[in-house]
Amino acid sequence: MGSQYPPNYMYQYPPQPYYGQPPPAVYYQPHPNPKAKPPGTSGCLRCICCCYNCLVCLILASFAISIFILVYYEPEIPVYELKDFQVKKFDIKGNILETDIAVSIHATNTNSKIELRYAKDNSIDVEYWETKICSGSFPSFLQPTKNTTMVHASLEGKTEVSQGFQDSIDRDQMEGRIPLDIEIEVSIIFVIEGINWIKMETKMKCILVVDSLKSDKKTKIFYKKCGIKL
Repeated sequence: MGSQYPPNYMYQYPPQPYYGQPPPAVYYQPHPNPKAKPPGTSGCLRCICCCYNCLVCLILASFAISIFILVYYEPEIPVYELKDFQVKKFDIKGNILETDIAVSIHATNTNSKIELRYAKDNSIDVEYWETKICSGSFPSFLQPTKNTTMVHASLEGKTEVSQGFQDSIDRDQMEGRIPLDIEIEVSIIFVIEGINWIKMETKMKCILVVDSLKSDKKTKIFYKKCGIKL
């Protein structure tokens, strides 16, 4: 028997349905590369590198300028000396101590090319056995090069004291040996060619032994030792 299908005809099994439209074409979509750099990353990196280089150059320039100033201008620390200590008032009424003391300090600028500007934030304190009895300050001023200025300050205080403090001060008054601590804190600005260069905090502490704190007699200083701390 011959075949029931006509020649040159390919039978498909199972037969595919046909609805009048060809099937949609499938296009290839590549997967994103996780290692690929997002757009703009290289620009941000260049900006960061540029800022970093500018910062390094600025630091090196500041360091070079500071070295030049240190070598050429040769900045030196000012010298202080306590010259006078005068008691104007020292009265104890009940448990209240009222004090008025005047001090004079020699401030010497040893720099030949640098001026010193004394800022307003300075203080002078007088203590007796760690008890502050008076305090004050001196006015700000500009000190020329190679100059010594006598600085005067008026120190006042109104302090509540204990009976032990009164007994101790009376005993030292009778013996004629009264220990005192004077602390001076000063903010100094180094001025170069009229330009404020750097600010330095200095502290001077003096240990005094005086004969009396009475206002009706001149105070005599038996012992004095001062030191400066930056």
